[in-house]
Amino acid sequence: MYNREYTPDRILELRENEVFVFGSNLAGAHGGGAARLAYNRFGAVWGQGVGMQGQSYAIPTMHGGVEAIKPYVDEFVQ
Repeated sequence: MYNREYTPDRILELRENEVFVFGSNLAGAHGGGAARLAYNRFGAVWGQGVGMQGQSYAIPTMHGGVEAIKPYVDEFVQ
């Protein structure tokens, strides 16, 4: 077993070398949750549902199961 690190609190600022990774929808309608936070604070672009945006990175997670999401996660890891 491994020890996962996570933050239970809302992230309100990032260091210069940090990126906020969030789940989005393909349409890039960043209306709620982490996507809204990315839009309001970390440069996410309304209408862009995938990839690097400001100091954030969108991974679309709302359009299907693991197999639909996997290519986007693989792209992020690369």
